[in-house]
Amino acid sequence: MKRYICLTLIVLLILSAVSGCAKGHGETETEPAGATSEDSVTEAETDDPAYTPELPELSFPDETFTFLVQHDPCFRHLYDVEAEEDSSDIVMSSVFRRNAAIKDKYGVTIAAVKDGSAPSMAKNAFKANDDTYNAVWLKVDDFFSLSIEGAFYDYGDVPYVDTSKKYWDQGVVRDFTYGGKLYGLMGDISTSVSIFTHLLVVDSTLASSLDVDVRELYKTVSEGKWTLDRFYDLLKSCSAYNDSNGNSKRDGTDTFAFAVPPDMLWSLTAAAGEKWVVKDGEDYYTVAPLSERLQRVIEDVIDIGNDKYTTIATWNVGAVPGVSDTYNYTIRTKFAEGTALFTDTDLGVVLEARNDKDGDFGILPEPKYDDSQDHYSTYAFPFYPLLSIPVSVKGDKLSMTGFIIEALAAESYKTLTPAFYEKALSSKYVRDEYSFEMLNIILRSRIYDPLYFYNWGGSFRDSLTNMLTSNKKTLSSFYAKGSKALNKSLVKVYEKFVSR
Repeated sequence: MKRYICLTLIVLLILSAVSGCAKGHGETETEPAGATSEDSVTEAETDDPAYTPELPELSFPDETFTFLVQHDPCFRHLYDVEAEEDSSDIVMSSVFRRNAAIKDKYGVTIAAVKDGSAPSMAKNAFKANDDTYNAVWLKVDDFFSLSIEGAFYDYGDVPYVDTSKKYWDQGVVRDFTYGGKLYGLMGDISTSVSIFTHLLVVDSTLASSLDVDVRELYKTVSEGKWTLDRFYDLLKSCSAYNDSNGNSKRDGTDTFAFAVPPDMLWSLTAAAGEKWVVKDGEDYYTVAPLSERLQRVIEDVIDIGNDKYTTIATWNVGAVPGVSDTYNYTIRTKFAEGTALFTDTDLGVVLEARNDKDGDFGILPEPKYDDSQDHYSTYAFPFYPLLSIPVSVKGDKLSMTGFIIEALAAESYKTLTPAFYEKALSSKYVRDEYSFEMLNIILRSRIYDPLYFYNWGGSFRDSLTNMLTSNKKTLSSFYAKGSKALNKSLVKVYEKFVSR
């Protein structure tokens, strides 16, 4: 709570200055809601040891720390590793200042080799015992492929890295630890996973015309009462559907309550706190049992996704005059033009599309499944990277690597994270005090299901998507067969991991 208040104050003070016309390994818990700029906090309270690195006074004069970065501009990630000069962009400016602070304090220059072939480059370095790269950033599926081959250190063996610190994403620590080993990390050190984090965006102008009080929705979230039933009831009752072109036909140009991609299946399942792949008693991945609750979740999501007078979906949008890419039209253009009350998308899409939007909007977490669920949970689209240390890095270089990674993560918590919050919220429209609270809930409650980032079980994931897009509630019969193929894949991973 102390950290939440501290960061709230930082961002609210920044927003107040920038936009004077503002409208005013264990289970990860969502930060408590409700802190505002009126909360008092002492300097001692902000000095939370959970966010303070326990590093000795060391220096590495004239050393260079080199990241190998999987560069893929199509997927909006890993632009915040290094910056050669200061920038007018607040995030890149914070990266420049963070790296400069590390150099000033420890003598180390941060450098990056950015290449789309980084997975093969990392693999070749591993086989050749080459220590050119101190650390590598690989997209999650490529990371996992190399991690089970033994290419990376378990962070428990890396000096100075303390994965219990809260500038490391504790959801990553919990969900990516496999057999007691953790080979990849994410946290305040990069905003990449935040870019891919799913949320609901709500069009405030359309909401007002439909007598939907967005601030009441914020209050419902804060009180822990934002559930799938309440959300669906709202979609059905708000009368958002409008035959915008007057042709008496449902088509993609009409106005709808909800605009969705197929990923709504994953985002709403994760929001319910459900996973397809879980941990067994020995910390290895296994197939989740098909509980009655999981089956209800999937059936309810299928109902929402195929309710043709509340929901416009990328699989049923049909032909739209003058539009060739109806997928992006559904989750970007309809948000920008104000013809969808809610859109299920990720934060990166919101940041990119908001410049084209002519109206006010707000952000909300995906709803819990029901009131019995303790915490909000959030899905991240699996193009985010994880940070790993090659096993070819040894001795003093390994010690320096662990030290600098920890220092960068802690410094990012003070510089990069507040800058990203400011950039996310200080747009022309999203800048009220409630939006910060919503964003904090969204970004601090992620859960990670291995099924999403590694297509175990062959067509298991695709078959689930087909149930949604074909409006078929056949989970029970599919699971009996599909879970066997999934389990065989998990056993092969286990055997490779323990035998290497």
